[in-house]
Amino acid sequence: MSGENKKTTKTGYINKNNQRNAGKTDMRGTDHGQYLYAMECLNCGHKYFANGSDIWFRKCPECQGGAK
Repeated sequence: MSGENKKTTKTGYINKNNQRNAGKTDMRGTDHGQYLYAMECLNCGHKYFANGSDIWFRKCPECQGGAK
């Protein structure tokens, strides 16, 4: 990943666990004031949702034991 894409809520951001932010949804998140973001695991291809505040540390629920 190049240095210009460090903001975790920016579409395309890839966190340290190889999870890519695929974009913001219109769905309200579970944390106060948050929206859900579509996430994709670049290891196994699993797609899931995460609060914007959680993107930086999320792990895949399928192959890394992350929260479901």
